[in-house]
Amino acid sequence: MIDTDIHVLIDPEQLLGYVDPAQREWFRSRGLGLGLPDCPWAHPVSWFRDDAEHETDGAPTTSVGAIQRQVLDAYSVDIGILNAADGLAIPLVASSYRALALAQAHNDWLREHYLDQDPRLRAGLVCPAQDPQAAAKEIRRCANDRRFAHVLLVGGSERPYGEPRYLPIFEAAAECGLPVAIHSGGEGCGIAASPGGAGPPAFYIEWHTQAVAGSIMAHLVSLLCHGMFERLPNLRILFMEGGIAWLPGILWRLDTNWRALRAEVPWLERKPSEVARDHVWFSTQPLEHTNGNDALFFEMLEAIGAPDILCFATDYPHWDFDDPQHVLGRLPESWRSQVMHGNAATLYGDRLGLVTA
Repeated sequence: MIDTDIHVLIDPEQLLGYVDPAQREWFRSRGLGLGLPDCPWAHPVSWFRDDAEHETDGAPTTSVGAIQRQVLDAYSVDIGILNAADGLAIPLVASSYRALALAQAHNDWLREHYLDQDPRLRAGLVCPAQDPQAAAKEIRRCANDRRFAHVLLVGGSERPYGEPRYLPIFEAAAECGLPVAIHSGGEGCGIAASPGGAGPPAFYIEWHTQAVAGSIMAHLVSLLCHGMFERLPNLRILFMEGGIAWLPGILWRLDTNWRALRAEVPWLERKPSEVARDHVWFSTQPLEHTNGNDALFFEMLEAIGAPDILCFATDYPHWDFDDPQHVLGRLPESWRSQVMHGNAATLYGDRLGLVTA
């Protein structure tokens, strides 16, 4: 089993040990959040699952030990890919200089405090997307460590990622053979654009329903329309935690518009849905609950490339964590091996270090 989304929370003092001393006090003066933008739509109860392990001061922990006990060992996970939790917002810090310092520190901290501690662990490397040239340099700095499995970008952004300004990030990822994982979150936070087209929501339930899916839709359509995959034929994208029930509709709508508006995007010589099928994957968390319509749900997903496009994820330790047994119980039997293992093995290739027959 390959879990593509296990989150790690920053340990501020540990992380500051990897920040240049000249900048350390600035980050420390910002408190436990180290100056990262906070989400104004706070969960009304808790961001974390009820049984998440806690430190002695009551704060939740995502230490290596907690991840081993509650994910890797508990579910016999062969490979777990670590993604930043609060660190996901690094590209939304107003100062690109601070963002670069924090990204470099986060990557080095992950390497030593997690990847060195368990051979089953891999990680997403973070980068300052607000400065694409610096981001590309950071990707190349970390890429030689094969335990970094993908480049991690946040869903909240100043502009959709198909924009030419972001090209250096995707060029560096493709050059280094790294997929890019775009993980929902940060919409409307820091320097990110307001979520949705009608202004900011009032409640967490609104944000979690619409904004996190909306950013993923926007990036998907943008990358396709700007011809990012025509520019970079070996580029692979994994969209994370934005749901997937909307995918057939948005691809069918985009195909319909492409037929009528091809003159606007002449570099797209194939239907966008066909391009997406060759370059784009989605994490299973969250598979929308369908009120008893699972058969229709999976039939629609099959029409746009499933099961080949789905990679399993738990989203540990968050409140909407997906138990692998629950996901297995929902998936069609013929999909299970691909979704729980095979598709991620194909997406990441030798970055996972798996022995193949």
